[in-house]
Amino acid sequence: MNRERPFKQVDVFTAVALLGNPVAVVLDASGMSDADMQAFANWTNLSETTFVLPSTQAGADYAMRIFTPRNELVFAGHPTLGTAHAVIEAGIAAPKGGKIIQQCKLGLIEVSVGDTGLSLKMPPNRVTPAPDPEGLAAALKVANFGKGAPQVVDVGPHWVIAELDTVEAVETLTPDLPALAAYDRAHHTTGITLFAVVSDSEIIVRTFAPLDGIAEDPVCGSGNGALAAYRLHSGAIKDGDHYLASQGRQVGRDGKVLIRIEGSNIHVGGDCVTCIDGIYRQ
Repeated sequence: MNRERPFKQVDVFTAVALLGNPVAVVLDASGMSDADMQAFANWTNLSETTFVLPSTQAGADYAMRIFTPRNELVFAGHPTLGTAHAVIEAGIAAPKGGKIIQQCKLGLIEVSVGDTGLSLKMPPNRVTPAPDPEGLAAALKVANFGKGAPQVVDVGPHWVIAELDTVEAVETLTPDLPALAAYDRAHHTTGITLFAVVSDSEIIVRTFAPLDGIAEDPVCGSGNGALAAYRLHSGAIKDGDHYLASQGRQVGRDGKVLIRIEGSNIHVGGDCVTCIDGIYRQ
């Protein structure tokens, strides 16, 4: 052991500790190798772990890298918000004009800081039809996609998005996780995000990413951002709309994701709370 690194664990999309989705944040990752970061992310066994570094791109307040237990990601939603919360709390960076700019492998991500928590502006998206919808339905163990064909939404991660007929269908879903992992491997997708509409102002969401070692992601920021892009492209929502996405109750969490549409821009937000402050002795 020759290095002590400050560390926080932050619950995202909740104001209540032990709900939402946790992210581990190593606040000083200078000198860590890729293998060091992957090993630590595997050890935390959270859906994502982030590593804060000095920025190398003009305009960024800091840089971060994002790892699942198995792979590095170019961008992810709840790690972006949780890391911004941790960095501000630790005094590493401060918002300017209510915003902080975070560098990740996808580029610069704008995070707004306000009285209702943090929100990120999603990167540009691209929507294409999901391949092999019959195989996807079989892996999910659903008879069909009654609300329209599933789509792949590229926001850095490539999320397959599908709407099911009822809230009950989403809540009681028991997918074949090995089959979902095989689907993602075959089609180079990140995972599956499913939803059903509760009302004009609320939806219920579940996300599965078994190929990355995440059986069910408690509350997925990039998945919800991709889902909003799916709805925006389909005409279900429009400029000026906002709604609440509830996710995580099936795994003992109760996350709340706030989605806001400004023109073609999608903002994904929520509360964050620090649960652990500590030191990682490497």
